[in-house]
Amino acid sequence: MTKFLLLLGPSGVGKTSIIEDLINIDKRFFYISPYMTRPLRNGEKNKISISGRKMDQMQKQGKFLTINYLYGISYATPRLPIIQALNQNKFPVLDWPISQIDIMKENFPNQLYVVYVSPPSIEILQKRIAKDGRDSDGSRLEQAKNELEFYWSSRYTEVCDFEVIAKEDQVEETANVIYFAYLKSLTPQL
Repeated sequence: MTKFLLLLGPSGVGKTSIIEDLINIDKRFFYISPYMTRPLRNGEKNKISISGRKMDQMQKQGKFLTINYLYGISYATPRLPIIQALNQNKFPVLDWPISQIDIMKENFPNQLYVVYVSPPSIEILQKRIAKDGRDSDGSRLEQAKNELEFYWSSRYTEVCDFEVIAKEDQVEETANVIYFAYLKSLTPQL
């Protein structure tokens, strides 16, 4: 039996790059593409842009697990691709907000493997967030700091199966560490 791999961590920590490397390491990883109400950025290929009206319609049809609102954008998580990937013994993977973990625990009990990705420091995270130019008002950094403080306060100790620090220029190494920990979780304990 496979598990649904969720990568948690603050904005800018490198979850998207880690997911890309995981897919390169093992083609059984299947990224669950979220739907969103903003246009795709240049080079962005792993999300599906739709109108707010279309998202509402699909939500009424029961096609989404939930809709998360982040930075003024709606992100919807489709239900069917996750179920199909698990049924086909693929490794569904998604980056996910820690504040919404209960939704996944309710929908996929005993089928989750949750990894928290931390930055090496707040200063490095600040540089990463500033680099992409999407935090002109500082709100992403502020939310990231709040999430890290909350996480480091041990309020989510029971939620995560594994934690990794995303060191500078070591995305491939970080992905490999997560990969082997994930595979180990699939092996029944004797």
